[in-house]
This record gives sequence, structure tokens and C-alpha cells, in this order.
Amino acid sequence: MTFYRPIPARTSDSWLKKIDNNKQSKFTGKLWQGITRDRNAGAEDECMFKDGYAPLLEAGRLGTILMQFPWSFRNTGENRQYVARLQQRFEDYPLVLEVRHASWNEVGMLHWLQEIDIGLCNIHQPLFHKSIKPGAEVTSSVGYVRLHGRNYKNWFAENAQSHERYNYLYTVDELEP
Repeated sequence: MTFYRPIPARTSDSWLKKIDNNKQSKFTGKLWQGITRDRNAGAEDECMFKDGYAPLLEAGRLGTILMQFPWSFRNTGENRQYVARLQQRFEDYPLVLEVRHASWNEVGMLHWLQEIDIGLCNIHQPLFHKSIKPGAEVTSSVGYVRLHGRNYKNWFAENAQSHERYNYLYTVDELEP
């Protein structure tokens, strides 16, 4: 689901209609980047986001909302406070935190996420500098794994487009762990 702009409620309604015959299906959404990347996002931005996901939440078909942050979002007191504020603003949603910098990979952080009931996105990506390593941690009722692939050649290529970076087919053996 969209990270680049809030979705309108009619979009959520149309998704629900398309899966009406599959009662076990749930959706994963992403918290709009206007909120995760702009600490000054206000009540109007929050309302637009919540209105768009309201049909899924009310139908019990929202599995989680992913709060995705870039590699530059490091484990600092200020950033932890921001995550905690987001948890309070979106406490009605099952939240999962995706961070990419290795500074977040510490035992205390896992306990903190458990305490505030935010899941951790276990991300599998090509490793570089101080990126977070793949893991299998669960800090809430939602277990979450994001597979970006092992396409090192295109991941670090200067002019590679995003679809080229993620163009990777895992083998059964690679998925085993």
C-alpha cells in the first residue's frame, strides 16, 4: 500500500470488495512518508491518512501499518521519542517499525519495542556500511519480514532504478532460514 500519498477511503473500499470472498485476507499499509519524514505533519495529515484506512480497520482487514524509515534514521533519543509519539498518534493500528541502520540492532531496543507494542520489521537487504543485518525478532503480535533480495550488483549501482534493485528471485534454500 502507498507510502507516497494518503489513500482515499474509496480505494480501501474497492480493495475490500475485490477480496470479499477471501475472509482471511488482510492488508499491510505503510504510514505515509508525509508523516514519517516530516515531523511537523499536523492533524489534517493524520486525518487524511486515517480516513483512507478506516474501511480496512473497521472491517478487521488491516494486518499492520509499516512505519518505514531510511538508513539515515539512526537510533537516537530524539528518533526514539518520535517513534513513541507516532505510536501514540496511531495507537489504534497494529504498527511495525522498519529501520535500516545498525544502531537500532541492540537488545534494549527490542525490549523497548515490546513495551510500546510495536513490531520490528525483519529486513533482508544487501548489507552495506552499517546497515541492519537480517534477523528473526518478534516484538509484538505481528511478525514481519521484508525481503528486498540479494541483488548487490544493482542495489549499489549509481543509476539503477528501484525495480532493478529489487529484481531478485530467492531460492528455496535461501528462504529456509
